[in-house]
Amino acid sequence: MKILLGLFAIMMINKECNNKNDVDMSSLSDSETSSIMTEDYTEIWYQASTRGFYEKIWITKDSTKVTNDRDHVSSMSYTTTAEDWNALVELAKEVDLKKLPSLEPPTAMRHYDGAAFATLGIVQNKDSETISNSFDHGHPPKQIEAVVNKVLSIKEKHEKN
Repeated sequence: MKILLGLFAIMMINKECNNKNDVDMSSLSDSETSSIMTEDYTEIWYQASTRGFYEKIWITKDSTKVTNDRDHVSSMSYTTTAEDWNALVELAKEVDLKKLPSLEPPTAMRHYDGAAFATLGIVQNKDSETISNSFDHGHPPKQIEAVVNKVLSIKEKHEKN
């Protein structure tokens, strides 16, 4: 009983300490909120798949990883240049992350095997991931088109080398 009471007390103290470190987003201005929400991009990924095709691309500040294996057993890894990463982050900052999950795709070819299903994911601060609705590979919503095209161009650049 003493052990359970001790564990409970430790959990409550830890929770209180964590709450004091939280930022009250409602008290911040739009520019302050924007800088907090966009300062720490850790990963941007893109995935496209259909019955006979699969591709996933993860891009971080240090590396670009590409796989065509659904189980992610085999993959190719490349070094991400600072120029590519900074350009990608700048494009990602223009995306409204609150609206990303509800963006409407411009086409629906994926519903009848006319195109692969694709999604874009943006990870911030290693613990906050925002994922888009599915859209047709090659036809992303206009709001994320620049980011998707940059991810694909980084992959193609590495594959050419």
